[in-house]
Amino acid sequence: MAKEEAKKDNVLRLTSIALASLAAGVWDNLGDSSFALSGPMGEEILQMMEKEMGLEIVGEKPEDVLREITRIFIDEFGFAREIEIETYDGGNKIVLKVKSCINRAFTDKLAAAGVEKPFICPIMNACSAALKRHGFRVHEDVAKWAEEGGSIITLVRV
Repeated sequence: MAKEEAKKDNVLRLTSIALASLAAGVWDNLGDSSFALSGPMGEEILQMMEKEMGLEIVGEKPEDVLREITRIFIDEFGFAREIEIETYDGGNKIVLKVKSCINRAFTDKLAAAGVEKPFICPIMNACSAALKRHGFRVHEDVAKWAEEGGSIITLVRV
């Protein structure tokens, strides 16, 4: 019988397999329209961060909220080494440069399964959902950043 630590590892493996299979199936059927499913994911992540990690969105500037979300991903989850936030076009375009993303290997598995854009990216989805709460409707895009072992996330206000 497996020890408790091995059981936890096995549960994580099963969850990863299920999520990757689901993401691949959704992408196969919907393609870029898969991004329509990103909003509910991001909203769930935001709610968890608000309830458990003290994230405050109401009354804050969108840029400050994004900085706090990325800080939580780095400090509380160890999800990345660094996340740079750059704004363009008067704040209508936001680029997040995620360095040393812990999810890189999983995202590569998704790509190998045919998922061209990792629409399930938690950082992208949480940031997009936060902007939506501020009244922004954004178009999301995410691309592999091989040089830094991460991703470049682009959010453009539409």
